Amino acid sequence: MNELQIGILILVVVVVLAVLAYNKWEEHKHRKTAERMFNTNDADKDADVLLRRPVRTAGAGGTGNAGSERREPGLNPEPVAESAKDAGTHFAGGGTPDEAACQPPPNDAAPLDELWAGIDAIATLDLVEAASAGEILTSWLEAPPRLQKLMRWVGLNENQGEWETLSLAREGRYRRLKAGLQLTDRQGPVGAGEFSRFAEIVRQVAKEHMAVATLPDRGQALEQAQQLEHFCYDADIQIGVNLVSRSTVFPGTKIRALAESAGMTLNADGMYIRRDDDAAILFYLQNASGEAFTAENLKTMGASGLVFLLDVPVTPRGQYVFKQMINLAKRFADTLDGVLVDDRRQPLSDVQLAQISQNYVVKPQARMDAAGLTAGGALAVRLFS
Repeated sequence: MNELQIGILILVVVVVLAVLAYNKWEEHKHRKTAERMFNTNDADKDADVLLRRPVRTAGAGGTGNAGSERREPGLNPEPVAESAKDAGTHFAGGGTPDEAACQPPPNDAAPLDELWAGIDAIATLDLVEAASAGEILTSWLEAPPRLQKLMRWVGLNENQGEWETLSLAREGRYRRLKAGLQLTDRQGPVGAGEFSRFAEIVRQVAKEHMAVATLPDRGQALEQAQQLEHFCYDADIQIGVNLVSRSTVFPGTKIRALAESAGMTLNADGMYIRRDDDAAILFYLQNASGEAFTAENLKTMGASGLVFLLDVPVTPRGQYVFKQMINLAKRFADTLDGVLVDDRRQPLSDVQLAQISQNYVVKPQARMDAAGLTAGGALAVRLFS
């Protein structure tokens, strides 16, 4: 073997070693990334390792829970409190409200088309002369100021004796109207300023159509908004199940194949979504790093971890959906050589998952049902949006 051949051989060995070293470094980097994602600080050692709460902030002029720390029970939790009185850390200011304030507003009124006295502050307008839906809606849209909370209009169909949501497609004319302001959502409860703007809009529409307007009591509406916010905060739970690799990163191509074979679709936010036959969202699959999935980057990317996410109050039949999500997560784990872990990278057992299902899916959804807010129903979707 001459010197040239020896030199070439040495060069080949150096290149191979460099490639192996680079691969090892990449694997180490991804593993460290996963550890950073799923490990918690000592200060958070008592924090929940599986549950997340959407950030509920204060509405315009409201107080809400904007500054409060989220309550995150552990994997072996006590049963969820039957009332928010037993879980005072849910509330802003660190205090525990009295028992009456922890209950949902009384379900003493049947749904009025898409308005409900339990979650909407409702104003009534009696018109001297009937007006079309288009005329009413145009007056509303032209009436400043704008609102942050959802506002809806319904009119009484006198021929049928039923209330119906106003839309430009409706041809009827109405002499009796109701306007509803949603009292809370995930941005927090209605505040005094928002209620005042709602009242101003109603008065302006009433003036334009020579109507007599009857507004809800301001103090009662604001108190009801706070009560509803307390109830919603107690039920506002998201469950995230983490899947991490035992060895190398998960190839994006395999993630896509598994997700699509399970009937999941990629949305504009870069998450896969599983829906039921009625198009209702059941659960999500997202990249644990926060990087959005796209049809393009899935061809080349590798993920250090995945998160299966269930939004409890807006998921119909939550107990069965949770089981379906876990079964799919286990299928991913088997195919990708991964393991289901909590946020501290501790493996999740079937016993632990059953506890989570019972305490943080079954019980909260049962309390919602008792309050007339079926999880995944139209009213629940409105409140937890």
